[in-house]
Amino acid sequence: MEQKQNIQIRLLGYTVDKISFIANKSFDFKANPKIKMTPKFDREITKIDEQTFIMSLSISFDHPENNIPFFMDVQVSGKFIFTDWETDKFYRIAKSHATSVLYPYVRALVTTVTANANVPPYILPIMNSNILFKDKATR
Repeated sequence: MEQKQNIQIRLLGYTVDKISFIANKSFDFKANPKIKMTPKFDREITKIDEQTFIMSLSISFDHPENNIPFFMDVQVSGKFIFTDWETDKFYRIAKSHATSVLYPYVRALVTTVTANANVPPYILPIMNSNILFKDKATR
């Protein structure tokens, strides 16, 4: 009988590394009632040891023509324990699960900051956050 391995990843804690919000004073809400925001996501893993890593998940809002009501950068990092996370077998699992764990923190920060900045709150959708990186290399 094949024995299944119990895979556990554990978040030891997270930090907000960066929050930057800049209101676009030249944006006209009346002239632009429908706003198309295209956030850019990024993630990075930093090795601590064979069992521990830090995942940084970031989002930025920018537009080359200044056609959005604000510019924003948010980065959250979490420290995770996952045995043998760096092996070929577990690396993608570690990266995927860590992204899923951190995404709600980034989502909440974006909503809170925009709501408190007196602009229409920007609410990231509830989703499988790994689809944000499906086109990027897994390692």
